[in-house]
Amino acid sequence: MAHPLHQPVTALIHRAMELMDKLLRDKLELEAYAQQLRALDVDSLLETYKGDFQRDPSLVYYLDALMLLSSLQHELEFQVAEYGANAATEDIKILRELLHKFPSEADAPVNAS
Repeated sequence: MAHPLHQPVTALIHRAMELMDKLLRDKLELEAYAQQLRALDVDSLLETYKGDFQRDPSLVYYLDALMLLSSLQHELEFQVAEYGANAATEDIKILRELLHKFPSEADAPVNAS
């Protein structure tokens, strides 16, 4: 059985990559992108599973993905000002790599709490 955070983190990553793709293809304005990215429920997942992250090192890739998304949410203006909207290309690449490091749902860590 997969850890309870497997599905919500995977869904968040796919949604974030979808938003980034739309931004890069000029199908989404930067303001709408920022608003929709910030609406993703990243910080509450970080808080909810804080103890699990501290106890279970196998959850590190989930934590990495959530930390990247949280950073994007909180520092979006800086990132866009420094690197431009095309920085989303690198973010998509990193998120894809993290997704591939997640265990399959059948092999995902089980909540030890």
